[in-house]
Amino acid sequence: MARLLRAVGVAAMAAAILGCSTTATATQQVAAEYFNIANAYAQIEQYDKAIQYYRNALRVDPGMVQASSNLALALIKQGQMAEAEGIFTQLLTTDPQNETVMSWLAWALHVDGKDEESLAEFDKILEISPENQDAWYNSGLILWKMDRAREALDRFQKLLDLAPADADALFDAGSICLVLEDAQMAVDYLDRYLQAKPDDADAQLLLADAYERLEKYSQALDAYDRVVALNAKEARGWFGKARLLLTVVEDPDKGISALSQALDQGFSDTDAVKVLLDSPILQDRSDVEAALKAHNMLPTQETSPEATPPPKGSQSN
Repeated sequence: MARLLRAVGVAAMAAAILGCSTTATATQQVAAEYFNIANAYAQIEQYDKAIQYYRNALRVDPGMVQASSNLALALIKQGQMAEAEGIFTQLLTTDPQNETVMSWLAWALHVDGKDEESLAEFDKILEISPENQDAWYNSGLILWKMDRAREALDRFQKLLDLAPADADALFDAGSICLVLEDAQMAVDYLDRYLQAKPDDADAQLLLADAYERLEKYSQALDAYDRVVALNAKEARGWFGKARLLLTVVEDPDKGISALSQALDQGFSDTDAVKVLLDSPILQDRSDVEAALKAHNMLPTQETSPEATPPPKGSQSN
C-alpha cells in the first residue's frame, strides 16, 4: 500500500499575512514581514530558508502561533522530526483540543515511523470530533499499514457513513476488500468509485481482479478493455486480458495478440508469467512460449539431477 495520509497542515504553509493591521505594534509588523518571507520560501520548497525566517519571526514575536505551526511543518519537510513534534506538543499544552494541531502532530508521528502514537493521536481527535473525516481516513490507512486490515476497513466504512461519495475511502475500501477476500464487496466499492472517476486505470484493474475472483469473466474482460482504452501502453491491462483469453475464455488468437501487446509494452512480471504457464487449461502453449521467448520472458527450466542424461559412451548396468 502506497497511499498517503491527508496532510491537513501542509496547506497552512501557503497562508501568508498580506498586510499589517494599523493597530498592530511595530514588533508584530516586523514578525509578520519575516513570516511572509518564510511562507514565500516554503511555497517554492526552499525549506531551509523558510525555517530561518520562521525562527526570525518567533524571535521577534514568540507568541506568533502560526509561525510556530509553519516552522514545524517546514521542519518535517527537512526531516527534523523531533523538533517538529516538540513544537506541536507545546502548542497543545495551551490548546489541548485543537484538532488541526492534533492532526499535524499525528501526521508528524506517522512520518517519523511512530504509527502506534500517530494512531493514538487520531483516536483522540475522533473522541472529540466523531465527524472528523480526515481522522477516520488517516487512521484507516495507518491500521492498514500495520496489517490490521479488518479494523482499517471499519474506519473507511465509518467515513463513508459520513461522506458516501468520498473517493479515497471508496478506492481504499475496495482495495482492502480484495485483501480480505471479499470480492463482491470490492466490486460494490470500486463501482461506486469509478462512477466518479471512470478514467482511473488502477481502479479498473482492481475491478477486473474482483470480477475474476467471482468468476464473472465477461465483466473482467470489459474492465481490462477499459484499461487499455484509457492507455494503450498499459501492459498490465493487456496481460490480464491475454491471461483470460488464453485460459478460461478460450480465445487463443485474441489471447496471443493481447499477450504480444503486453510484452511490447514492457510487461515484466515474471511471477504472473509463471502462473500463466502453470495453468492446466492454457491454450496454444507453443505460441505463448514463443512470444515470451522473443521478449526474453520465458522462464528457464531447471534440469533435475535424475533427468540429466548420462555422459556419452557410458554403459548402463
